[in-house]
Amino acid sequence: MVNLLLGHRRALFATLLCLLALPNLVTAQNREPAPSPSSEIAAVITHPTLEEATIGILAVDLASGEVLIDYIADKPLIPASVNKLFTVAAALWRLGPAFVWQTPLAYTGNRLGTDDETITGNLWALGRGAPDIVEEQLWVAARAIHARGITLINGDLVVDDRYFDNERFGQSWPGGVQVQEAYHAPIGALMANYSAYRKGDEWVAVEDPALYFGERLHALLNLAGVKISGEVRRPTIDELATLMLSDGTHPDNSRSGLPKPLQLLYTIHSEPLGRLALDVNKYSNNVMAEAILKTLGAADYGHPGTASKGLAVVAQFRNETLGTSLTDYVQADGSGLSNLNRVSPRQVVELLQHAHSDFHFGPEFVASMKISGMDGFNPRPFRDPPLVGELRLKSGHIRGVNTLSGYAHTESGRTVAFCLMINGHKSQQWEVDQRVAEFSKIIRLSY
Repeated sequence: MVNLLLGHRRALFATLLCLLALPNLVTAQNREPAPSPSSEIAAVITHPTLEEATIGILAVDLASGEVLIDYIADKPLIPASVNKLFTVAAALWRLGPAFVWQTPLAYTGNRLGTDDETITGNLWALGRGAPDIVEEQLWVAARAIHARGITLINGDLVVDDRYFDNERFGQSWPGGVQVQEAYHAPIGALMANYSAYRKGDEWVAVEDPALYFGERLHALLNLAGVKISGEVRRPTIDELATLMLSDGTHPDNSRSGLPKPLQLLYTIHSEPLGRLALDVNKYSNNVMAEAILKTLGAADYGHPGTASKGLAVVAQFRNETLGTSLTDYVQADGSGLSNLNRVSPRQVVELLQHAHSDFHFGPEFVASMKISGMDGFNPRPFRDPPLVGELRLKSGHIRGVNTLSGYAHTESGRTVAFCLMINGHKSQQWEVDQRVAEFSKIIRLSY
């Protein structure tokens, strides 16, 4: 049975790799022609600010399944950050809301002394893909090491991020000056502060996530009273040959396995996945979404975790739980920053419908979406009645793309799952945001 399951997953993986190379997407299954939109919806989609845009909409009553709005809902469009919904749902489904990443800090050599102890060897930080390590956690780790009586590490701080591959960015991510922006930060198995640092009034992406992690830990250890005599560096070839990573064939691999002769000193624990899903979706954190995607890949297919492996797991989730064929969409990354992604509004709504009724991951999934006007980024109209507090949302924005999906509590008491996708607009972002808000008010007040 195990071999059969592995063979099934590998087949999905191979199929997905072929699909990612396709320049065009096979159209979704045939459906009846969509009804004409209401006059209110028509006024939104024919507004001059959307003159050149392609638009798809679907809204469904969750209780009855009644289709309230269906406008070109089967057309595959660029989802932008709405793509994160599929990544997060697959991770909650596969790993579970209680999944925790562990980042071991271990050492080689010996410990000498009784009060002020010295480690005669190197300190190792072993990345396991944790997406949420920030300055405070590194400070707690530094203080904990000092509390164990250690004052000197007579060696180097070695950063090991082999748990993921060396691809730092997603497929078809924008280049140019944008690679310096925090939202475009590089992905690694050993990251701190979401691979970004403060520079004046801005957050700037780091160049090497693992080395940056090591530099911050080195500085905080020194501040806590633990001196490291050597430098921050990556493992040598000889060290890599000696310290083999543990086998990575099951989802607990990120919490287990310490290569010999390393000896554990301290472990940094992440927040549970169910909690981190909030940060991914409410604040649309690209770095976290991609780290989760690669963790999925390592969990099912072994390290190094890659985007392609992770996408195979997402494909399995979409096929087994949503019944979505691999030929009906393209998912190129975990975050939605890639312009290669294609998904239809109907597929998004089908995910929302399934998650709303799935006990095992649905509560965390729904809670991960921002509350309109109350957390995450919200254009001005969402901060006031009738929208404030009445929608659970995931929005998406990249050049020429505005998307909005989620759940709406209507004035009549219904709960509606919906998805609006706008592609190819030529207007300013704030202008399109106004149209999105108008659409949201129609959902809220008219149904």
